[in-house]
Amino acid sequence: MEYNELITTIDDLKSRVSKFRRVVLHSHSLGSYDYGTVHPSAKQQETRPIDDEASYLEALNKTKIDVLAITDHMKCSFACNISEATSPSDICVLPGMELNIRPPAPWNNFKLHIVAVFPEKCSHEQMCKILPSDIPSEKDRDGTEEITNIDLADFISNVHEYGGLCIAAHIDSERGVRKTFRQLGNDGILFYDSTEQLTPEQEKQISEQFKDWLLLAGFDAIEVAKEDDKQHYRWVYGSDDQRTSIAVLLRNDAHRIEDLDIEELHTHIKMTKPCFEDLSQALRFPDTRIRFPGDVPTSPSPRILGIEIVAGDDNGFFKTLQAAFSDNLTCLIGPRGSGKSAIIEAIRYVFGFNKTLDQIQQPGADLPKKVRELQEATLTNCVIRIPYARKDGQIHILEATFDPKQDYNTKVYSVDGNGLDVRDIFTNNNYPLRLFGWSEIETLGREASRQRDLLDRLITGFSDVLEERLKLRTALEIKRSEILSSSTRLGEILSRDNEEIKRYKECKAEFERLNTPEIDTLFSEIDIAKEKLALLNKLKSNIENWSSTIEDATKHDVIAGIDDLITESSEQVQSWWKANDMDTQIASRSAKVREELIKGKGILEAFLNEVEKNAEEVNRELQEKEKGIRETIGEEVTKQVAADLRRTADERLQRVNQLRREYNDEFKVFNQLFEEWHTNADEINKLQESICSKRTQKKEKIEETLNRFSTPEMTISIRLNPGSDRDSFIEHLTDSGLFTQQNAGNWRAKKLPLKVSLVCTPIQLAKAILNLDSSILKGLFVADPDIGLDEEIAERLFSSLHPSGVDDDADIPIVNKGKLDKILSLAEVEWDDEEGILLNGQAVQNLSPGQRSSAMLPLIALVEDAPLIVDQPEDNLDNRLVGRMLVDILANLKEKRQIIVATHNPNIVVSGDAEQVIVLDAISISEGECKDSGSIDNDVIVKSIIELLEGGKEAFLVRRRRYGY
Repeated sequence: MEYNELITTIDDLKSRVSKFRRVVLHSHSLGSYDYGTVHPSAKQQETRPIDDEASYLEALNKTKIDVLAITDHMKCSFACNISEATSPSDICVLPGMELNIRPPAPWNNFKLHIVAVFPEKCSHEQMCKILPSDIPSEKDRDGTEEITNIDLADFISNVHEYGGLCIAAHIDSERGVRKTFRQLGNDGILFYDSTEQLTPEQEKQISEQFKDWLLLAGFDAIEVAKEDDKQHYRWVYGSDDQRTSIAVLLRNDAHRIEDLDIEELHTHIKMTKPCFEDLSQALRFPDTRIRFPGDVPTSPSPRILGIEIVAGDDNGFFKTLQAAFSDNLTCLIGPRGSGKSAIIEAIRYVFGFNKTLDQIQQPGADLPKKVRELQEATLTNCVIRIPYARKDGQIHILEATFDPKQDYNTKVYSVDGNGLDVRDIFTNNNYPLRLFGWSEIETLGREASRQRDLLDRLITGFSDVLEERLKLRTALEIKRSEILSSSTRLGEILSRDNEEIKRYKECKAEFERLNTPEIDTLFSEIDIAKEKLALLNKLKSNIENWSSTIEDATKHDVIAGIDDLITESSEQVQSWWKANDMDTQIASRSAKVREELIKGKGILEAFLNEVEKNAEEVNRELQEKEKGIRETIGEEVTKQVAADLRRTADERLQRVNQLRREYNDEFKVFNQLFEEWHTNADEINKLQESICSKRTQKKEKIEETLNRFSTPEMTISIRLNPGSDRDSFIEHLTDSGLFTQQNAGNWRAKKLPLKVSLVCTPIQLAKAILNLDSSILKGLFVADPDIGLDEEIAERLFSSLHPSGVDDDADIPIVNKGKLDKILSLAEVEWDDEEGILLNGQAVQNLSPGQRSSAMLPLIALVEDAPLIVDQPEDNLDNRLVGRMLVDILANLKEKRQIIVATHNPNIVVSGDAEQVIVLDAISISEGECKDSGSIDNDVIVKSIIELLEGGKEAFLVRRRRYGY
């Protein structure tokens, strides 16, 4: 199955979504007297040979611009012709003019530049109506003409009356508006000589006064030369502390086609369609609709392109639902029961979030159960498909058939329908997503550990460090298992042959007693022969073991079980198997492998024969030596007894020595594993120190980031206590049996687990016990003299827990596996920094649900660039917080990450300036549908918002009248 049709459908639906377009509203063409002037930022200095409308239009359509206003000096006919010649598929060209205006006397020494822009295909005649009658016709104008003796506000009003927009041009240059006046109170504008030297304070005064004047004059937008200047035109204005902004555009002022593609001079304006109407609307909402190059991400964030839900038997809640999501803010709206949460829960299921449902448990509210019930009611028998655009640009299809008995069954496909080897997208970093259903944001604030996890995501590259810590902790567990396995093997050797190894000293002493110098001389050659034979027998054993392994390998059958599978397979599969002659291929390759193995086994057998011959030769030598001893001793009974006793004592000692060799070999393995364990433990301690350092370094910056959207009544801060999250450590010390009445007295009453946890980490305590270094608890003796734990008792405690010792009889080190397991398990107990969110100085887990939500919202929104999905983010928040904080978060962050919300609050949709609104409707109690979708620029969408979220037009108007606005 290919998914190209689904992608095409999603793309068609996204055509209704508003998005940022590259816009230049101040440029010059062949109609300007100064066309061809090179822009200072231009990289190439040669102008293309463009000398007519056709070549100009051809070159124009090769630029990256979506909307262009051609604003020649005091002329517009060329702009009108180009606009008329463009088609809807081309760049949107708006005709305009750059106008030279001199205010009336006594300020007529100053010339202002204003750009007027008109709708596409506006006629030359219509545009020229804004010009006074004393301006000559265009064929007689050279572009330097001036409009004089006209009030600026009246002129702007006149442009508006004829359907145009007015932009204050060059406001920061010597020709600009800002350099030509200062305002005195509310009485008017006093112009001054632009050559006058101003103090910084005077410049600041003019700058601040200028902003109010801009609003009063009626400009639709202003031009600035630098991105930093934009912030100057956002400010608190009026008695109600209402923030007001004027649209600020980057000045391009291109005088060549080539200069239109200087990207750092493009203004990015959000529109559904690149047209004059959408441009006009965007200028009215500059906070959310206008961005400069530095505000727009250079690379796309990962995002969900849309969703398709198809019911297999027409009994699903959605018969067929197809919806596209904006790259920015998408709002799902509709009456209760229309399927908003069903869409979010479908996404939860596909991304594998059902596996973590238990994490959202709340006291008195079984949220996991409610989620599963909703999924079963709305998604049973449904196939869910989600096109996902990864950060690397690849688009993959995530597909799952809902199964209430299985938390995850998602498959991943390419757009061409090829299955991809992605076993679990939940743990795969290529498909990130953050999803919060009913009241889940508030549940994050209940646990400090989850707050810490979210704070960690605000530190760039920190996930790699935490992943490294997890790997080290996992490695520590694996090393414990290996050490204990080695300990088990040591114990097995110790117990072998009724613990014969413990007779070592006895056997050695007895042999030395019997091995008199006379007897030793008699047996010296026999001892040498026995040593040779021992070496050869060991080599023989090793060869036999290797050969046995090869023998087992030759018996492997790669076709085992295949016959049964073929019998159970369909006829098509059986035919495919036979057509590819798979039986013959398998038999041929198996035979070749077996042949090589047999060759290798033959080489080993030849080697074994050589070793056996050497052993036989040494054995004959040994027998001859023993025969020689018997002949030497003859019938001397005393010597025969001494020789026989010495022989049997030697045999016993050799058996014990063989056990000791095996034991010591294994103990070398044990020690090596222990060295690796110590290294691993030290790395964890060192890495934890680094983690704490990074958190401390970033704490202040993160606090500043979190407070970007806080209200005056709400200050967010971070509590960070290095290494103080030791609840698991205390619990382990309490329940593991490390402390007993015998080794620590009445340790519960003394709160020994808590107090020990304050002076060391689990790894530090484990290593101190292994090293019998009780000084690690010295701080307790000093800080808490009443603890009942002095140095002597601490040493006794450590001695009772120490797992190592020596067996004197066997003269070998030994370990107590039970104690060892306890110490190694102690080192695996997790501890971390204690870190959490404070709201106005109080830990959020101790506050109300609404307060928790208000503190956690900035955190979940800021942590990363993964798509963020929230079901009813307004839950637990009062409308003031929704309007003053939540809306700001959504409006500012949606450019950096995709945000999808289901909501009943109009502030989120309208003030958040949703790029895509998906309107759902409830056909019945068991069926919903997608009624419409599109940006908030769409009249149908606006009507739906008023009807569904404002209670209808009449209710909206009644409230407006009640408020007195």
